[in-house]
Amino acid sequence: MMQKPDVMPFLGSCPGKSLIRSLARPLGNAAVAAVEMALIAPVLIALSAGISDCSLAFHEKLQLSSVLTASAEYAFNKGQSETGSTLTADVTSFINKISPITLSPLTVTYYGGTTSTSYYCVSTTGVVTASYTKGASCTDGSGAVAGQFITISGSFAYKAVFPVDKGFMPTSFTQSVIVRLV
Repeated sequence: MMQKPDVMPFLGSCPGKSLIRSLARPLGNAAVAAVEMALIAPVLIALSAGISDCSLAFHEKLQLSSVLTASAEYAFNKGQSETGSTLTADVTSFINKISPITLSPLTVTYYGGTTSTSYYCVSTTGVVTASYTKGASCTDGSGAVAGQFITISGSFAYKAVFPVDKGFMPTSFTQSVIVRLV
């Protein structure tokens, strides 16, 4: 009959050799797995936290986009019958009702009026430029006709759930829309 090889020759004639062997045999692969798990778990937790934060930030940015899109449509529809401070107050009130996020600052600006020079052009950079008369062509070479506009701009501060790296995630999101009313 063959004798089993000594798996722990380093113990020599240690008096507790049989006790150590009895403890080591059942732990063999399980001990290795436990050490591997202890090493990889922090990496997996950090990755999960980062993915969760990115997903939440993207979700809130989509909420901002949805709020401004809905408010642009609302402004266009209301802008057919209202002007000036009444229109800006209605749009602001509408945004505050529907927004699931706190927009700060929220800016609603009306470009128009009742005089013959209360018409404006939007430049290629998105800036509303000087007054024009009704039906006048814009001077930026775009061929656009002067009109009345409302701009809606909103920002919100994003607070990371797991603030691991402050430089990786933006701390705020800002978006603007320009709506031609007339």
